[in-house]
Amino acid sequence: MKLPYSEPTPKGSARAMQAKEVRDLATEVSRLQPQALTRTNGEETDHSDRYPANFTKGLKHNKYGVLKDPEHYRCFVEAINSPSETLFEKHVPTAKDTAYNCRVGPSSGDEDNQTKWRGWESPRAGHVYDLEGPDAGAVGMAPAPRVGSSELAAEMAEVYALALLRDVSFTDICNGGGNQLCHKGGQAVLSAGEIVEELNSMSFFCRKKGKMVVTSSTPHQVDGTGLNAFERNRRYGRTLSLDGKLTTANVFRGSTKGAHAGPYISQFMLIGAESLAGAGSGPNFPGLDAGFGPEQGFIPYGSLVIDQRTLSHKACLDYMTDWCSWLDVQNGANFRGADQFEAKRRFITTPRDLATYVHYDALYEAYLNACLILLAMGTKTSKGFPEKSPTGHRDAFATFGGPHILSLVCEVATRCLKAVRRQKFNYHRRARPEALGGRLTLSKLGCGQELGCAASSFQKTLKEIPDNLLKAVIEHNRRQNCASVAEVRKMTCKGKGCLPPGVKTSKHFEDRNLLLPMAFPEGSPMHPAYGAGHATVAGGCVTMLKAFFEMFEDCDSFKERELPFCFVPEEDGNSLRKETKWQSALTIQGELDKLAANIAIGRNMAGVHYYSDYYDSLRMGERVAVGILLEQAPTYGETIEMTFTSFDGDHVTITGEAGSCPSLSVMDRNGAVLTPENWWLRHVSGAELVNDL
Repeated sequence: MKLPYSEPTPKGSARAMQAKEVRDLATEVSRLQPQALTRTNGEETDHSDRYPANFTKGLKHNKYGVLKDPEHYRCFVEAINSPSETLFEKHVPTAKDTAYNCRVGPSSGDEDNQTKWRGWESPRAGHVYDLEGPDAGAVGMAPAPRVGSSELAAEMAEVYALALLRDVSFTDICNGGGNQLCHKGGQAVLSAGEIVEELNSMSFFCRKKGKMVVTSSTPHQVDGTGLNAFERNRRYGRTLSLDGKLTTANVFRGSTKGAHAGPYISQFMLIGAESLAGAGSGPNFPGLDAGFGPEQGFIPYGSLVIDQRTLSHKACLDYMTDWCSWLDVQNGANFRGADQFEAKRRFITTPRDLATYVHYDALYEAYLNACLILLAMGTKTSKGFPEKSPTGHRDAFATFGGPHILSLVCEVATRCLKAVRRQKFNYHRRARPEALGGRLTLSKLGCGQELGCAASSFQKTLKEIPDNLLKAVIEHNRRQNCASVAEVRKMTCKGKGCLPPGVKTSKHFEDRNLLLPMAFPEGSPMHPAYGAGHATVAGGCVTMLKAFFEMFEDCDSFKERELPFCFVPEEDGNSLRKETKWQSALTIQGELDKLAANIAIGRNMAGVHYYSDYYDSLRMGERVAVGILLEQAPTYGETIEMTFTSFDGDHVTITGEAGSCPSLSVMDRNGAVLTPENWWLRHVSGAELVNDL
């Protein structure tokens, strides 16, 4: 006798029809989400005589580092947004034929070994469609801060400050110190405590500086604080209070409660987990007979091992602090390969270590590592999943188990990249911090007229950055440009021949050199600053982890699940030590939020992004992840529920069941209920009105 239900129901054509219905439902779920409206900050239109606040890297620049021909930029934008996919090859005048001032290695007549031009990285990726998750056009970001606003001045001051502290340990920064972990030791030009004091004097943070009142990017749209809603949000994120002061304990941190708790670096970038051989204290690198635990920093990757000790760029060696190499990089010179490294790997100890990590990471690797740690720790998955079942008769694997989340945390990354490429190339086209360092140098040199009608805005930015911080940057660059340091870079430049016209002596330039010291010889990537790819992917991947794993205690759904230990690197970074004073303050969710902040702000530490790039991109990535989870919710055939805390402190719950539209419930940090539409559009300028398809 044939067994009842010996084959699945439905099957065959009935299954095919039902599969189509589920796919159609997922399409409807995506379509019903609001279409975010993206508005730019207007600088491209206002400063169209020179475009000094927009991304022009790779186009031809004059000796002042400003666009040689503004028409080239207009061709560049047309090639990005035109339906024609051939314009980049036929239409855009590049700086390929530039005679560069510098080269990697010693001088040589070998034409095959001359400096090459870099191409722009996936400038048309924003046109690509996806079959899962929100379309790249359905998510967006707020307008970026404008040059001349108090927020932009604060952002440049922060990036300058991070460059000055690049070789000071995070522990020392939190204690206000300035001891550099260099081969010969030494002190940063300003200590962390002195830098925080300077930042707190700025109008964006204290909102008044003498007679100077804070200047908004949108003076016609502010409240009593003098800031617009987007500026208030980003101001709040730095201290978790609109009126809070920066301290050495909270400066340069992320915008979430977890990012402010305990040590600066997330445990998920330091610790390992128990090996297949069990816990123990093994040699420098373990084998089957040498077990290891969290304090050794080894992550089990199946039968292989991932070591959390990272490669680091050579300490106290920065790039692009001279006009020759800075100008070459703006013209698209490819100096990759000039990197110098420390001889020994160590746990992430300084901002330079973290900058090196995000220079070479596989983009989602930090979140994959975190996922492997959580799985090895036996972290429970969401209480709202049907597997594991309460009886234990059903266990999780292909669904709601390790293979499921390991694919999800990678799956969201590519969707985030396409969404952020659309923002950065197709809309905002914001100049990188390295370019603004050049513009501020021109202003300091008295060459501001080269910036066209934006000259007064750059001058205002220059005046808002504290004098002591500017002097420290000038002194830091002077030290970096001395012969003994310059020799270590293994780059050869022409020397005085490429100073800005009208600057007669190198001394005159040195005394006004506000170029941003960069961690990488090639500077920023070949794409605009806003949004940030790393930050968007961080937002998406961390949201996946928070939604999949249970973030709250078994008997208390309002108490976050604690992380049962806390480790920090020793002073030299060679090993980890247990730190008991913060252990009870750390939660799994908080350390995941901190991980996202570490990766994103690590890019600021390299000099390639601003704080707003991190803040707004992170939240866009969060919405990409939520969109994917909403579309997947009806596909499981059973009721599911996931709850986590958003990067804004909202209590977010996603529920779904077979064949039905999912639901999104959001309660903000003040206990107010938000509609899904209001939550989705919180960090953008509004919604596009879309015809019902």
